[in-house]
Amino acid sequence: MPPPKEVLRDRIARIIAATRFPFIDQTNWDEERRTLVNTRNEKTYAVDGPRGKVYPSVVVLNPDGAIREIGEVEMGVKPSLAEKWRLLSEKTGMGERYKKLFIYVPAGDGEKARGLLEGNGIEYAGLREWSIEDGTLVTRPVVTPDMDYDHRVS
Repeated sequence: MPPPKEVLRDRIARIIAATRFPFIDQTNWDEERRTLVNTRNEKTYAVDGPRGKVYPSVVVLNPDGAIREIGEVEMGVKPSLAEKWRLLSEKTGMGERYKKLFIYVPAGDGEKARGLLEGNGIEYAGLREWSIEDGTLVTRPVVTPDMDYDHRVS
């Protein structure tokens, strides 16, 4: 029996933070950046929204404390997520062409999430599907509109 969704989400967020922000072999990462993870029990960084504080799954801060990137892990896709995704997009830093927001959705939900993002005009740098395969987290890119470097399976 798999763990409860909220436990699984926290585990996925920690693994993504540790393996993708930065990638293990990334050579152009500023080591002064800080990668933070928000879980149910450890709320380390919030962004202010119109309805109060929102705690993104993963937040990467530049040395000056400004948000560079946000990664958000979802356990499903529903229309109500557009409001949160828009807020996170507005709060994060710029990539080469788009805001550095990365959305992680369960395998099979990628196109639904893409439609929600693009149908609502939400700027993002990458959309990924996640799955658990033989006890290992696997992420697969759906679309990476910003930097080709970020378009990897892990």
